[in-house]
Amino acid sequence: MAQHGVTEALAAELAKAVDLIMHPQTVQQARLEAYMACERFKEESPLCAQVGLYLASSAQFNQQVRHFGLQLIEYTIKFKWNCITHEEKVYIKDNAIKMLNVGVGPAEDRSLLHLKDALSRIIVEMIKREWPQQWSDLLPELSQACSNGEAQTELVLLVFLRLVEDVALLQTIESNQRRKDMYQALNNNMNDIFEFFLGLVEQHVNAFRETTRIGNYHKANAHSRVVETVLLTLSGFVEWVSINHIMSSNGKLMHFLCILLNDRAFQYNAAECLAQITNRKGQTKERKPLLQLYGEEPLRYIYTASQLPPAQANNAQSIEQQHNFLKKLIQVLNGMVQQLVALWGKDDGIQRPQHLELMFECLLLLVQHPSLTVAHGAVLIWQLLLKHDPCSKDYLMVNYIPKLIHTIAPRIVKIPYPSSTITNTTISSSSTSVNSTEAYIRLEYDSEEEFAIFFFRCRTDFLEIFRQSTLVQPLITYGYCEQWLQSRLRHAQSERESSNMDCSVLDPIYLEWDALVCVLDGVLSRILLVAERPSVAGGLRLLEECLKLETINPLIYSILLSCISALFVFLSMSSCQLTPNNCVAMSGVALLPRVLDKIFRALVLKPPNELEKVQMKSAKNLRRHAASLLVKLAHKYPLLLLPVFEQINTHVECLLKESPTQLCRMMRTTLQEALILISNHFCDFERQTIFIEHIVQQKRTEWLSFSEVFKTPQEFMRFVGLDKPPVFHIDSDPSVANRARILDALNVVLGVVKRCTWPDDPDRAQRGGFIIGCTDLGNPICRNPATKHVVPLLSQVLSLMRVLNELFRPEALAALSDGYRNIHGMLEHEKKLLMGICAVPVDPLDTTIKTEPTAFEKMQTFMMLITEGCYHLMGSAGPSLGRDLYQLLGLSEAIISNVFCCMDIIPDFRIRPIIRVFLKPFVYSCPPCFYDMVLVPLFAHLTPLMCERLTRRWLYISSLYESGQLNGEVNDTQEVLEDQLNRTLTREYLDLLKIALVGGQIGADHVNAAGANAVAMENEEHSMDSAPQSRAAQSALLSDIISELGGKLLRNDLTGNYILMTLIKAIAWNDSMCNMKAVNIAAPVMRFMNVEQLMDENKAVSAFTAVLQGMQVHGQHEANQSGLITLGVQFYELLRPKYPILSEVLKHIPSVNAADIQKFDEKVAVASVKGNKVDRAKKDIFKKMTAQLVGRSVNQLFRHEVQIANLPPMASQKPTGGKRNSNSNDIMDSNQNASLSQLFRTEK
Repeated sequence: MAQHGVTEALAAELAKAVDLIMHPQTVQQARLEAYMACERFKEESPLCAQVGLYLASSAQFNQQVRHFGLQLIEYTIKFKWNCITHEEKVYIKDNAIKMLNVGVGPAEDRSLLHLKDALSRIIVEMIKREWPQQWSDLLPELSQACSNGEAQTELVLLVFLRLVEDVALLQTIESNQRRKDMYQALNNNMNDIFEFFLGLVEQHVNAFRETTRIGNYHKANAHSRVVETVLLTLSGFVEWVSINHIMSSNGKLMHFLCILLNDRAFQYNAAECLAQITNRKGQTKERKPLLQLYGEEPLRYIYTASQLPPAQANNAQSIEQQHNFLKKLIQVLNGMVQQLVALWGKDDGIQRPQHLELMFECLLLLVQHPSLTVAHGAVLIWQLLLKHDPCSKDYLMVNYIPKLIHTIAPRIVKIPYPSSTITNTTISSSSTSVNSTEAYIRLEYDSEEEFAIFFFRCRTDFLEIFRQSTLVQPLITYGYCEQWLQSRLRHAQSERESSNMDCSVLDPIYLEWDALVCVLDGVLSRILLVAERPSVAGGLRLLEECLKLETINPLIYSILLSCISALFVFLSMSSCQLTPNNCVAMSGVALLPRVLDKIFRALVLKPPNELEKVQMKSAKNLRRHAASLLVKLAHKYPLLLLPVFEQINTHVECLLKESPTQLCRMMRTTLQEALILISNHFCDFERQTIFIEHIVQQKRTEWLSFSEVFKTPQEFMRFVGLDKPPVFHIDSDPSVANRARILDALNVVLGVVKRCTWPDDPDRAQRGGFIIGCTDLGNPICRNPATKHVVPLLSQVLSLMRVLNELFRPEALAALSDGYRNIHGMLEHEKKLLMGICAVPVDPLDTTIKTEPTAFEKMQTFMMLITEGCYHLMGSAGPSLGRDLYQLLGLSEAIISNVFCCMDIIPDFRIRPIIRVFLKPFVYSCPPCFYDMVLVPLFAHLTPLMCERLTRRWLYISSLYESGQLNGEVNDTQEVLEDQLNRTLTREYLDLLKIALVGGQIGADHVNAAGANAVAMENEEHSMDSAPQSRAAQSALLSDIISELGGKLLRNDLTGNYILMTLIKAIAWNDSMCNMKAVNIAAPVMRFMNVEQLMDENKAVSAFTAVLQGMQVHGQHEANQSGLITLGVQFYELLRPKYPILSEVLKHIPSVNAADIQKFDEKVAVASVKGNKVDRAKKDIFKKMTAQLVGRSVNQLFRHEVQIANLPPMASQKPTGGKRNSNSNDIMDSNQNASLSQLFRTEK
């Protein structure tokens, strides 16, 4: 009695504390004190469970206090179960089951969900510790509770849901053995469990319908909640249980679910459960039963469910519920199609399901749904079907392609983001229909930027349908495009007068043109891949119609150029049929001059009002597009343009003589690049080199005149205006012309280096005079026609690069005018790119002027362009000029004194292009005979600098983390940017080391020069797929060998030690990607150094210690841990025989077992190394020894350890109710919970 009084008193005090914590007016200090008092009681009081039960079961307390009482019980079970007495455990169990039988509150009361969840977790925590070995009557007890009513049934279902989450889905149970026990027990009882679930569904669905029919909505809500919970619980089971359970009783479960799809009360939960089933992975025998869903009855249920209107047509909430259901139904359909394409046409002879047309009709209607999200989901399913060879060729699919493309084409037209805001309360009063596309856009996307990113992805996938359909039915897709384009051209004639200049990118006319061009380009980009091609004559007629249309509207003109670009493939096709009697081919030849004339007229088109900024920008965009188109045609169809090269050259020459205000310098360079691309097919070295000389000579004098400007940073700053205040009226700033001269001279040389090359065909190269010898292996050595014109200018380019670095010297920074004080910072778009912030897609023809760039921004852009341009030029020079570049005397010294100048003071973002854009292609392209003369001196200068710099930067970043200045809540500070920049620079430098040491691939960075916008407006297509990740990392770790260059660098005292030091430090730097890159390089490096006798004891200890430090920093990540364990065993095998001190290093691991070290040594000594393969047994021992080193994830750092004791092993077969195994008592006696062997067993 006295104890009961104590319990009541403690409960009252705790209730007051909880109320104090939860009251919004409580001061912070009082709340903190109350919270700490509750936490102390939870951890220290022996009456924790008793008080918790009192609080939880007493109706006098509010919900927050009752919930805290349930938390106290759960805390006792989780953290004190192994310490409390048998009687206390029985007391907790009995009272918990009592609460379960009584219930927390009505099933339909959703305000009590947190209490119901807390009670279910208490039961689950006891199950984790006692079931099945010591709580054999659990399932009967739960079943008995269900007979008490809907409230208790809901609680039992929540118990099953939380249990399956912990055991099978999330696998959060700390004891692996206990998880396996429960997993086995669940499987042993799965037939009964599924029968129980199905019985509940059937019982409560019928009860819900009956109570609804008679108007007892209170009772109906209770039954509805039970059905909802059982479906939610089933979703946790169907993902992993054997397919036999799902298909039991002839697929009764899936039959129920398909019926419930048409019941608005349960359709969402039924779809969720069905989606888990249809998206199961597995072998054929696991997938095959799911084809039952392709029967007529299930498909009709799914079809009708997809067409159900919202419960209330003008109610926003009802429409949103229906929308959410359709998105979930899309997942069901996607899973069904995944199963179908995995089985259709395979060895077991599965063919098209008989009623597949129902599925197709359903998907076609979903593509028409006003919601773009729903339509996009359906389109992705069509993609799966079209990409599957047997399905795409089936007559049913062939018949549906015309319907599909007619349905999708209108959806490719861009939709602007609705301007007015919308909410659930105002949607019904909105002037826009609640069920319109605009309403769904406002429902799902909070901003114009968010919607623009989605629509770009969505439109790309819509267009992919046209591309895939073209591979199956090219004449159908092309015929659709032909009709659409002809219709648009007819309308354009009548629209020409009204829309000459007032058309914008939001105009419906432009938007339709834009969609048409995207479709036309997508279809014609696949035409050459199919055997059945449209008529060349028809294509040429369409091209001629485009040429006939005259307009002075820059937007429409630009669209016409895109149409011409897509249709140009017919000119190429006609040229292949060129014979004297072929009229089609001859008409193609006649059209080519007209195409070129259309392009060149666009380059000189002037807006009616040249003082109007929007018109000027629109005309400038058109000229940029025309120049880009010429480059694209020269790149794709150079042989077609070769016969009219002189004509094109004459036009370009005339344009280059025009005023710079007519054609900007970048466009002039772009036109010259197009000519160079065509000239690559002269196949005549002398003719081509003369032509290149003609282009370069115009800028040679410019470069020579810059010699004084590039001598000192002060002279350069004076020349470009950095030492003067920003001039806001650009026209009055004399330094603007100087900046333009430098950029123009740089871009011309860059364009020549990027575009000029020798013929790919060795025979043509030989005949044209390009080959000047052969390598030792017999490969031809070619010369670039541009070499002798570019090489003399490289000294000036290098001087410019030196000056750009010297701008960071203190005296140069001091000379900056106040207006340009921060000019050397990163541009905003560079910061966003570095931080992985997605750029919002914009129409390149959009003339909307957001804000005019300031003088400061223009200067900053200029500095970025010349810096990037220089590195791109030097990076492209290696692959382009070849031996003629590398054999230059003093090349390495020139690079060191200019490119590497002031590397100790320039910021990280300026180091990045040196590594990524210049050095990677430069090193990759260097012929082996120039390694000693060029690359070894470069690395001798670079490796110590980078080793020291990266070490210093990582120490600084680590200090920021330790001081708390870098954490999860900080995302917009300079420190975060520096952290990301340091990580990126380290990764890129490791990529460079890999290229140098073992070889590797280089990206396309070195070709994306400042003139990259030459093709920006003429993209072939947009890929949604990111670069594929390599799956061969582990293989590389074992098989990579050091290259010839790598051997030279590692043997060299000036480079080898710094490379090794960088690699072993990178293993322990706090970046998992750097760690993986370093591990993959370190393995072959260590093997090489060991064979070459380049190791000593200090290096061996440092390298092996770095692996252990890497385990400490990255061991919690599975991918990193796997590589580190393999590397550690490799290091030990290689180095332990020579350096016994490595075993001493192992002894410093906390809590390491000396016997394990000895066993590891014995295995290393006995088992010979076969190649580079690592014995699994050695890896297991190493993993065991280093387990104490492995760091913990942030979410685990301050977690209270949960201890779950193992129970006696389970019987191998399902118990039949007989006596215990005679050996079980011995097992129990050896268990720490032996005295609890009969715990929770009910006396019968």
